Amino acid sequence: MRAWLFAATILVSPSMAWATGGLGCGIDDNNVKFDFESLFSYSDIGGLFQIRGEMEVKDKRVYETLKKLTLNDTDLKQQWFRGNDLKLMIYRETEGDGVPFASIKLIIEATKPPEEDFGYEGKYQLTVEPAGSDNEAFTVEGKVGCSAG
Repeated sequence: MRAWLFAATILVSPSMAWATGGLGCGIDDNNVKFDFESLFSYSDIGGLFQIRGEMEVKDKRVYETLKKLTLNDTDLKQQWFRGNDLKLMIYRETEGDGVPFASIKLIIEATKPPEEDFGYEGKYQLTVEPAGSDNEAFTVEGKVGCSAG
């Protein structure tokens, strides 16, 4: 009986056949190590989904719980991935009672050169808001490479 019910549900469900691709980005310099992967829909309304990755911010002023992160869908706060343009914003802040406020924000802006089929080249900007009123926010920058297909 369950098999019949499952088959009937599949037959009356809307089709879920969309073309998807994969996006990957990486950074490894003196400021940050960043590995990012996601899927995307080739349709104009799909966006990025199934985000996963790792980010390690190397500066000692970063609050301990923000130094090494496992990334997921909730960390991607803004995205633009259309044509030759790729823009991402990853953001995380401290959480919990009695924990001082601190945050990190990584902005990636990359473009696909005309001679490239899958590669995107660009820059990143990492802004760190350290915990405590004595510490001022700072920003570091560098290069990022991404590929999509």
